[in-house]
Amino acid sequence: MARGQAVPGLLTCRTLRASLCRLLLTGVMLVSGSASAGAAPTKAEFQPLKVNILDAAQKPVGTANVYLNYVELLDGAGARKGAIGVVLVEGRASLFLVQSNEERKLIGWAEDRRLYNAQDKLVGYYHWTAIWSYVYDDKMKKVGQAQCLAYQGVCAAGIAGYLLRLF
Repeated sequence: MARGQAVPGLLTCRTLRASLCRLLLTGVMLVSGSASAGAAPTKAEFQPLKVNILDAAQKPVGTANVYLNYVELLDGAGARKGAIGVVLVEGRASLFLVQSNEERKLIGWAEDRRLYNAQDKLVGYYHWTAIWSYVYDDKMKKVGQAQCLAYQGVCAAGIAGYLLRLF
């Protein structure tokens, strides 16, 4: 199958409905305390694991807040940049990256340790071990890493989106 060709039954950013993007970001906002909904758990019940995102020179450039079902990405000043989460689509789990702004824009997706932008272009790779997650650009040059101790695959894909400047 040719690269970029649609795979039957596999949704890409182009075919994902905007409502799924809003659903993902709404969940992010609920858990992080940016929105409210009835009897939603309090922020104190969802303390994230804070992970420093390091560039290729081992300098901190951002933070990943790792929750049980998504990862929120913040820049060096602590401003929310976006989130990555798992969305079940047609019985299959998919990873989608969403900006944390009013548009709630879908900016990319991840699959098989590869990161794609919203136009389905490969932008880089990520890999994780039990302790470290590593990010590489599309030419396999290392651009950074983070100590993702929980939710490793999603955390690795999230820091990849941050280090590869999708957010």
